[in-house]
Amino acid sequence: MISKKSGGAGRVTIIVIFVLAIACAGFFFLGQGKKSTASEGKETPANTNSPENPPAYVRVEVVTNDKTARDSITQNMSIEAQNRVQLTPRVSGRLEKLHVKPGETVTKGQLLVTLEHEQQNALIGSTEAQVASARAETERVKAEMANAKTNVDRYERLLKEGFSTQQQYDSMSTAYAGARAGYNAAAAKERQASAELGRVKSARQDYIMYSPLDGTVLSDYSLTPGAMISPSSPILDIADLRKLKASLRVPEIKIFAVKPGMDVILRFDALPGEEFQGKVSRIDPYVDPSTRSSAVEIELDNEAAGNRLRPGMFGQASLVEREFKNAVLIPANSIQTIDNGEFVFLEENSKAVMKPVKTGLRQGDYVQITEGLTPGDKLIVFGGTNLNDGDPVSVQ
Repeated sequence: MISKKSGGAGRVTIIVIFVLAIACAGFFFLGQGKKSTASEGKETPANTNSPENPPAYVRVEVVTNDKTARDSITQNMSIEAQNRVQLTPRVSGRLEKLHVKPGETVTKGQLLVTLEHEQQNALIGSTEAQVASARAETERVKAEMANAKTNVDRYERLLKEGFSTQQQYDSMSTAYAGARAGYNAAAAKERQASAELGRVKSARQDYIMYSPLDGTVLSDYSLTPGAMISPSSPILDIADLRKLKASLRVPEIKIFAVKPGMDVILRFDALPGEEFQGKVSRIDPYVDPSTRSSAVEIELDNEAAGNRLRPGMFGQASLVEREFKNAVLIPANSIQTIDNGEFVFLEENSKAVMKPVKTGLRQGDYVQITEGLTPGDKLIVFGGTNLNDGDPVSVQ
């Protein structure tokens, strides 16, 4: 049995424990409040490399002014040789010999191709014999004419001296006239035979082909001796690779900005990162109504390019309207835009510094900066998308 006295003592004990618990909780929260007040009273520096504000990792490029900015009309194009021929025969015949191979250089007048021409050689021999016979006949009648002329002259003197009759003189004159006519006929036959000899020799030349220009053999169309060739069958492709040309079309709205002699910058897919110089050589005097554009031809000195360019190469041609040397060009993706203009971020003392800029020409993936940057500035080109002015950065 529990007495009433002991039950009262238990309740008192519980009350005391509850009061002590409340007191401890008060002391704990009071201490936290003082710490908070002390912390608020001490100002925390902004943008420090604390765990709460780590530096942003960025990549930088040093600004230079050693580039060239150009305002250009850029179009796709391919290049060809200015002088290029496909060598085809004027007659049909069987290929006897190719005297050159693809890649070899040739000079004007060099022997390139021979077709079988035995029949032509035989015809030439026969015609030469005819010429020789005609020439001999001419010499024979020429001698007869000379003898007849001597008789005429002698009988003319005898007639004057009274030792000859008029009839004898007339007979000698008639003989001389006949000899002279025979000589003229023989000379005509000789000329005719000589002309025929020239013709058959010229016909034989159709079977022996020479280079019409200085150049390089581009192709022999995989022909081999014995192949039958016709006038529609090309045998060799020859081009002078020293001078090349490019053709492109310029929109109508830009055509009057193009002038003969204008500088052209050419870039080729096969030679990335390299530029070659050319000049406008010809402009079509009309606008194609179907494309609203005009054709422009550009000449290119391949020797100045180290003979590295080949006909058929594809690329882009930029007709330079304006050019700015010693320009500042920066990657276009490093420029950001706000309501009142454009800006970039520079790295200074491990911090991002916002810098307003003014832009000029756009050239591919780069943009000209006309104001705001100076050579030596450390431009943040990667990692600056979410930066604010003064944010800590770490250069990678």
